[in-house]
Amino acid sequence: LDVAQPAAVEALAAQIGQVDHVVSMLGSAMSGGFASAPWDDIQGAVQAKLFDNLRVARAIAPVIAEGGSLTFTAGTGGTPDNSSGAFLGNEAIATMVRGLAVELAPKARVNAVSPTWTLTGLWRDLDPATLEETATQMAGVIPLGRTATVAEVASAYLFLMESTFVTGHTLSVDGGMALV
Repeated sequence: LDVAQPAAVEALAAQIGQVDHVVSMLGSAMSGGFASAPWDDIQGAVQAKLFDNLRVARAIAPVIAEGGSLTFTAGTGGTPDNSSGAFLGNEAIATMVRGLAVELAPKARVNAVSPTWTLTGLWRDLDPATLEETATQMAGVIPLGRTATVAEVASAYLFLMESTFVTGHTLSVDGGMALV
């Protein structure tokens, strides 16, 4: 499915019919600040994080089951000066979640998970040495002294799907990274 094609997303929603829970992990990573990163990289990161997820939300909203949920993925990595578009996209997802939570209540809940750097398929294009170096560097700045496992991050999505009195929140799964 090419989520950048609105008709494709709407067709999928119509085809699958009613759903209980939807998890979106759409988005990308990027590096560079607002003045230094290529314009297309910044715009692409915002597109992939905010607008592609918003397209999914709008298509799924009519078919989400009573008591269902939409859970998006933001991210906690970077700062505005070193990951401008991705950082902006993450902040926009948090804002989108708050707005959709009000709009879709009480029928459905809307939340996001915001993991810090985790060894997932997002990094599949990195060579093994760079991947190892990045994991070591990240573990060195995360207060818990390590990166998250996929299972630890997945448990946050499950919590938000199962906890029927949580909506409009972005749950950080960052090993305390936001504290430093």
